[in-house]
Amino acid sequence: MNYEIFDFNNSKLLISLINGNQVILNQEQYQKLKQSELNILKDNHMLDTIDELKAYNHDLFKTVYISLHTSSQCNLACTYCFKKTRDSDQMKIEEAKRFIDDIIKLHPNAEKYIVDPTGSGEPLLDLDLICDIGDYCKQKSDEVRKEVLPMLVTNGTLLTLDAVDRLRIAGILFGVSVDGIKKAHDLNRIDYNGVGTHKTILKNIKRIKDRTLLGAAVTLTNSNKDLVQTMKHLIKYFPAISIKPVRSSNGIGGICEDNIEEIKEEYSKLCSFLVKKTLGGDLSYISALLNGDDYLGKFILRVILNQKVQTRCDAGLGRYSLAADGKIYTCPAAIDIKELEIGNLKMGIDTQKQQVIWKVLSERNKCGQCIAKYVCGGECMITSYYAHGKIDELDAVMCDLKRHLYISAVKFKFAIALQNKDVYKTIKCGCIEKSNRFKEDEDLKKVLDAKIDDYTFTELKRIKDEDHNEFNRIKATI
Repeated sequence: MNYEIFDFNNSKLLISLINGNQVILNQEQYQKLKQSELNILKDNHMLDTIDELKAYNHDLFKTVYISLHTSSQCNLACTYCFKKTRDSDQMKIEEAKRFIDDIIKLHPNAEKYIVDPTGSGEPLLDLDLICDIGDYCKQKSDEVRKEVLPMLVTNGTLLTLDAVDRLRIAGILFGVSVDGIKKAHDLNRIDYNGVGTHKTILKNIKRIKDRTLLGAAVTLTNSNKDLVQTMKHLIKYFPAISIKPVRSSNGIGGICEDNIEEIKEEYSKLCSFLVKKTLGGDLSYISALLNGDDYLGKFILRVILNQKVQTRCDAGLGRYSLAADGKIYTCPAAIDIKELEIGNLKMGIDTQKQQVIWKVLSERNKCGQCIAKYVCGGECMITSYYAHGKIDELDAVMCDLKRHLYISAVKFKFAIALQNKDVYKTIKCGCIEKSNRFKEDEDLKKVLDAKIDDYTFTELKRIKDEDHNEFNRIKATI
């Protein structure tokens, strides 16, 4: 067979092994499947092959991520942190500017650039440098006439009102690392005296009046498996929530054979909770997951929009991380992993190493015909390295989890679509809007091109964001 079959309420859910497309059949349709299998599969695009690109080029990724490890210094001692040694290396603003310039030159046709100065420590320990980077992103946006958007994640302990004001003046979006309820959070996110930080972080968050663009970054460990409880707690403070499994070189609190079934069950509970809340008219929970960079939310968005991916991510292809010592890695979590070092600030990107990364991420030889292949995209190279000591192996436990998340996402889609088409349409529109955030704003570009001598990029974007009527008036004059 070219598909797998799953029970779904009183129907059968078929998922293609060829491309991951899905169809729901009621009992009568399912009984007729053997007589008209080919037609049913063809009509629902279950047999369509996906054309995969064989060669890498710099225009494949329209959003390019530029990560700056400004420092590894941190005021916390989180038990699962992948950075176990702290050095005194500190990035200079000139180095940060050069790296931003170099990557933009490498990807001149990208539609958007995201600059992340989070580093492998706590970025707010050097707020002056962070704000200088934010100011340079504004300057660079005006130069290339595209958005160069700075955004970071902080542990929240230093997020005073003054710090919030300075970040926002510099145009920097920020999220906060918080692992759910106090008991779960304080087990791992501790200071160097072993004291939990949940109370301090929530105190700082509550002081922020406008939390419209504020997100929570949750690290899923063995101590905060109750995802529904985590969501109920964080939704009170954050409109965007991202839950991701821990990636740690020491394996502390990670997903393993001992807890994978329990974690899958917790995700099943979360999906049931999302369906109930969404069909009940409360879209805040599904919106929070879709608005963030959440693991499950990513699968739901791709399933609803029928998006297919050839690579799990853009590491080393459309995403680059500069360490404070000048070495360039594939992504922020790859710092200090020699196999994922792809260049340095002096010499630039090593294109041969980049081709090796492309081969690993695009060929996915070990994925076979997994039904989740074109939504999951394959194994994380970091997970592979920590589990097996090399970057091109599959981690059976993580594959099990991602397959479960994919099937859960498909079931969520049909649970909403079959019971309330209007709500499903609203969610789909939200998914489209989320995807469009990572594309060039066509309206803004059109006006900029026509009014090239009248406005800078940042001036016109501010008008569009803050006074849409004024923007429409300007647009009407072109």
